[in-house]
Amino acid sequence: MSEDVKDIVARAARIIPDTPIGALVGEAVNSVIGQSGLKDKVNDLISSEKMPNIDGAVAMPMSGEESCELLYPGDVLGIKRPLGYEHFAVYAGDRRVIHFAAENGDFGNPYIHEAPMSDFLDGQEDFFVLDFSCAHLDSSFETKSLPNDALPRIYSAEETLERARSVMGLNEHGFNTSYDLVLNNCEHFAIWCKTGHIRSYQVNRFLKGIFG
Repeated sequence: MSEDVKDIVARAARIIPDTPIGALVGEAVNSVIGQSGLKDKVNDLISSEKMPNIDGAVAMPMSGEESCELLYPGDVLGIKRPLGYEHFAVYAGDRRVIHFAAENGDFGNPYIHEAPMSDFLDGQEDFFVLDFSCAHLDSSFETKSLPNDALPRIYSAEETLERARSVMGLNEHGFNTSYDLVLNNCEHFAIWCKTGHIRSYQVNRFLKGIFG
């Protein structure tokens, strides 16, 4: 999102609570955000208190394989399993994903491979796609006060998919293909494809819950 767009959104967001034309301004804000790449579910995202803190990305809820029509090859997908953990993948297009999983489930003998979207969903309907287009903004649309070298690089959808595919090929980027539930899992892989950082926020949340 350009600096001009961020400034427009920030000013509009401050005006909305104090003006009788709030609805009109709100529509303008949603229009600007929509044109900047946040797709179609901004209102749900802004009001949500459950947005994962994954390099500043926001989670857009999706449901069913028909939602694939709204996805771009290179999007990072996540799904909350009934046991409470989240599984992640990179969308490969044509209702297929690249993920760090076993042949018949998330665990067993995980390896990085391409699979049908139905394998990723594994009988579930609801999943989410991570949108990184506001990765350097907080929920009030103010830019984060971080030094440039502390901000993650966000790879384009095309680059993200290329990075995912490279691991299945020559692996020229050198991603570790040995699965480790704590140190190198499906989330580490998907976030690395998008940002270059090897991170798992659900592991961090788990460890913080144990050790404080």
